Amino acid sequence: MPPRSKAKMYDLVQRIVYMYDTEKKGVREIESILRSEGFDISKSSIHRTIKSYAELAEEYKKTAEETKALIEELRKTPASYTMEAILTMLTNKIFQFVRSIENMEFDEPDKLVMAMNRLASSIEKIQRYREELESKVKKIEAEAEKRNIDKEFINILKNELYGIS
Repeated sequence: MPPRSKAKMYDLVQRIVYMYDTEKKGVREIESILRSEGFDISKSSIHRTIKSYAELAEEYKKTAEETKALIEELRKTPASYTMEAILTMLTNKIFQFVRSIENMEFDEPDKLVMAMNRLASSIEKIQRYREELESKVKKIEAEAEKRNIDKEFINILKNELYGIS
């Protein structure tokens, strides 16, 4: 297992980030302050902490933007499509996280595997549900056309079935 950074070991990550982001202090100044308080921490450790935080913040921002775009795109689509897309996105993010873990020393790794299986199973069930619903709607549309039922009424019915607002 890689050694913990001194910033984490001393529980200084939030403080370092606060001094850098909010107080606009430089790395050398942060090092000087922390050393004056008795912490044995280097400029490179502080720099790595800031860089790691910036990368994490950028990943959160990117995920938030992806989520917002996804919600906008799916706003007028069936609810089952939305759930399927959200679960797929969530599963992808979890896979990315698991791949980024350097050491898989969990107390109960089987719980992580079970959770991933449940997500994959949920996506599969939603896909089957969506396909069945689409098949039924096509049958209704064909029957409605045979009976010369108003297309506007069929559109209202589809919107209700698909959960489109």
